[in-house]
Amino acid sequence: MSQENVEMVRRGVEAFNRGDFEGVAAEFASDFEYVASGAIPGVGGVYRGPEEYTRFQEAFWGEFDEQHGEINEVIEAGDQVLVSLTFRGRGKQSGVETRWEVWQAWTVRDDKVIRGHGYTSREEALEAAGLRE
Repeated sequence: MSQENVEMVRRGVEAFNRGDFEGVAAEFASDFEYVASGAIPGVGGVYRGPEEYTRFQEAFWGEFDEQHGEINEVIEAGDQVLVSLTFRGRGKQSGVETRWEVWQAWTVRDDKVIRGHGYTSREEALEAAGLRE
């Protein structure tokens, strides 16, 4: 694991904060796969390929103004980068501010992100990566 992989994840969060969902997926491999945590009703499942992931992000976050992601913690684990994030947004129709605390694991191989997986807790993310507290 290298600092380059961590920086790749940070660039993805920066692109998200600009509303650049294609930029988020810019370093994904063509056979990239993302597994959503399922913590948000109606937003679960597996998204295959950068284009499908981008459509998923645009459809979900398109319902919000002022979307923002903040990195809370980063853990390097072999070919994975585990990241704790707080996502915020304001509902376009309701005006209600909302936030989610999530964990994501990003697997990098040959300088491309090949897999992403969302988790609802630190413990769940660490266990999936083969780590213990």
